[in-house]
Amino acid sequence: MHPPDVPVTASASAPDRLVEESSVAPPRFLLTSKELLGERREVRIEHEGSEYVLRATRNGKLILTK
Repeated sequence: MHPPDVPVTASASAPDRLVEESSVAPPRFLLTSKELLGERREVRIEHEGSEYVLRATRNGKLILTK
């Protein structure tokens, strides 16, 4: 199965099989934890009607809870 937005083409060596064209995939979007948290230890995130908390621990780990 391929992601819904990735175009597919028939392979020349096996025309009945579909191959994902990775060269047309959109670039990935990357945020650093510093950009998300700033100087705070936690931020609240609303996603599809639910609230989540993203928290940085003293050991440098991230915890996401509902």
